[in-house]
Amino acid sequence: MSLLYVFKPLKDRTLMPISCALHRAGVTPNMVTSAGLLMSVIGGLLAASGQLYAGIAVFTLGAIMDAVDGSLARVSGECTEFGRYYDSVCDRLSELSFVAGAIIGGAPVMALVVIAGSCLLLTTRIFNHRRGLNSNAACFGRPERLALLIAGLLAPAPYDLALFTIAGLLCLISSGQALASGLRSSRDQNESTGPVLR
Repeated sequence: MSLLYVFKPLKDRTLMPISCALHRAGVTPNMVTSAGLLMSVIGGLLAASGQLYAGIAVFTLGAIMDAVDGSLARVSGECTEFGRYYDSVCDRLSELSFVAGAIIGGAPVMALVVIAGSCLLLTTRIFNHRRGLNSNAACFGRPERLALLIAGLLAPAPYDLALFTIAGLLCLISSGQALASGLRSSRDQNESTGPVLR
């Protein structure tokens, strides 16, 4: 589980008035997810045009909307399998579109390492989830990844490359943790359902 996810209950309590207002207005979690993706694409276009700071601000707004969609899903009781996958895929598309724009605008290509690590972690979690296995052991999630990505985009060389590399390595470590968690979960299931030895 991401180190910052321990604050999820606090986040849900803080966002409760917004989530309830959106629910009453008929806004669905997938609508918020889509709006967050759109904001990230706009942020990428701004970054591509050389307006990196404005792009980061809009991208950050899109990431905040990503925090709202989960809280809204829990408030509205609309946590679905499709929504879970849709949110994860949109997260990666958001990151890719923004980073691609930033690279076009002059950011180091090395920023793509963060996206590669993010996609590897998603692939590992999908692998586990499709088999009904646990993936909660990964200690490096989206909040930490985005923090390092933005810090890398703002940092001068060679610190930018160092931050991108650290983010990519932490994604790799988290993918290993998620895979190991799934294997442990599978082994525990097999042991609990195995034949009783007499």
